[in-house]
Amino acid sequence: MLRIVTCGADHHSIIRPILQSIGWDEHYIVAFETLPAQFARQPDRMSGYVGFREGEPVGFVFVEHHLWNGLSQIQGLAVHAAYQRQGIAAELVHKAEQFAISCQARGIYVDTPVTNTGGRRFYEAIGYQLGYIMPRYYENALDGVTYQKFFDA
Repeated sequence: MLRIVTCGADHHSIIRPILQSIGWDEHYIVAFETLPAQFARQPDRMSGYVGFREGEPVGFVFVEHHLWNGLSQIQGLAVHAAYQRQGIAAELVHKAEQFAISCQARGIYVDTPVTNTGGRRFYEAIGYQLGYIMPRYYENALDGVTYQKFFDA
């Protein structure tokens, strides 16, 4: 059974082992380790969630609500390699969507590298639609792609 808790500033240590397990580059890991503290400071428009299975952290998601456009954005989603394809990511995204709805968001979106074919298939499978491609978004030779889901009014 997956237990999902709100991520606090003290959860920064769970980020590295999860991201290392799926092969993220060091500069992305270092940046993501700062998110728990950043998001804990603005709980009215930012939240993070950590999934635990048998007491072990197995995944996380961060979501931010943007007042200027009424959309929320998934800022990061990762599941430890040993726990992938077990529905954990879907449950974490659902929790992010619930947060977005609580902020009265019109919808939610997420960016991922165009090369992340597994992630792209995942977002499409849970109802997200391709929004647009962003040239050189992650690095000079790595484009990004945005997926979006709009909520019923």
